[in-house]
Amino acid sequence: NKKLQTEKLELKKYNPFLRRHTVHREIK
Repeated sequence: NKKLQTEKLELKKYNPFLRRHTVHREIK
């Protein structure tokens, strides 16, 4: 679970222009 949270955080951090992908990943 910790790994998943970190991955999500990193995605949000260095993927601001890829918000669509991040949102999709979060919804999953």
